[in-house]
Amino acid sequence: MIKSRSTLDIALGIEYYSRPEVFLGIGVRAELSPSSFKVYEEVYGLGTAVAPEKPSGEVKCFKERKVLVIMCKTGISTLDVEWLLRRAGVKLEYWGIKDANAETCQFAILRCLRDVVITSGIVKGVKFYALKSVDPGFTPKKHQLAGNLFEVLLTYTESDPERIINTVELSAGLSYLNYFGYQRFGTVRPVTHTIGRAIAVGDYDSALSYLIGYSSSSESPEVRYARKLFAEGYYKDSLHSFPKSFVIERSVLKKFIETGSSRKAITKGLPLSLLKFFVESYQSYLFNRALSMLASTASSIEDIEKKCEVLELPRPGILPQGCSKYSYESIMEDLGTRFEVANKSLFTKSIRESVFRVSDLRTTILTDGIVRLSFKLGRGSYATVYLRELLRDNLVI
Repeated sequence: MIKSRSTLDIALGIEYYSRPEVFLGIGVRAELSPSSFKVYEEVYGLGTAVAPEKPSGEVKCFKERKVLVIMCKTGISTLDVEWLLRRAGVKLEYWGIKDANAETCQFAILRCLRDVVITSGIVKGVKFYALKSVDPGFTPKKHQLAGNLFEVLLTYTESDPERIINTVELSAGLSYLNYFGYQRFGTVRPVTHTIGRAIAVGDYDSALSYLIGYSSSSESPEVRYARKLFAEGYYKDSLHSFPKSFVIERSVLKKFIETGSSRKAITKGLPLSLLKFFVESYQSYLFNRALSMLASTASSIEDIEKKCEVLELPRPGILPQGCSKYSYESIMEDLGTRFEVANKSLFTKSIRESVFRVSDLRTTILTDGIVRLSFKLGRGSYATVYLRELLRDNLVI
């Protein structure tokens, strides 16, 4: 193991590379986008979410009925789809959250609050493929999610792709630190954990500031301008400047303009599921820190797996004993005196494996300069965590 020098890695608690021997070198890179990064969800009993060859043009859904679908999307996150469908009178239930910076297909349940015909145009960038009607009591459970199948295009500038393939094949038999990946914190604006920390300790002014006012150079000029207007106190102008697709920012900002209260804007403008999503993102950051603390005391990945097969997600009330001492130290070090005021009800009590492995890894030379890499990961493990081992700074997200 070696320490990362990446500013982003360190900011997210991802402090170590597990396997220096699998680094492919500076001539190999991947840019994660819908054209080069594909994700197919796998659910026990349902198989792999792949769009059918002959899709139907629409999904008919009747009031208080549930329809099992495959949802394929490009350039939009699962959370944003959930919000946009709610406006159309449809509640979305799903096994896993998929990022916007990929072409993804996943299983989902549509529960319609009224009779509605769902077409591919109801949410831009999303297509729905009906599979069957399901019992009204059927609900996705996390333990049913097997994992994901990934396909990634690697580009290379060297003349011998066989070296790349041999190194990738070597990586298949190894284990890696099971960090939460970049997507968990936002690929364009990696601040979901910062928002979550502020919500957890009741600092709603900071939560509002980061959620709406914090700007990233990766965003469009239109969105950066909207965030700038908010930061300067032009709240109504900011609301009118945000694109309608920014449903989270617009909902919270509307509530803030209406009430003048940052606390009400956050707690009323966001559903409880999203409040917990942000706090769980903060727990993900703390877990990464805890895992890095553990790595700093270990001689190898095998030593980590033997010493602490699982770690608890850091939370208020966790005890500093056994392997949980790393999680305890992580949250205590981060919150300090604010530890006692953290809202315990928003934190998830869960454990997570300390290492992961890839399976069904395959490489295919498509053309000169391009290799397709496909592999599977179990539930909760991130492709970007594996890919950063192969590519380091040449992984563009």
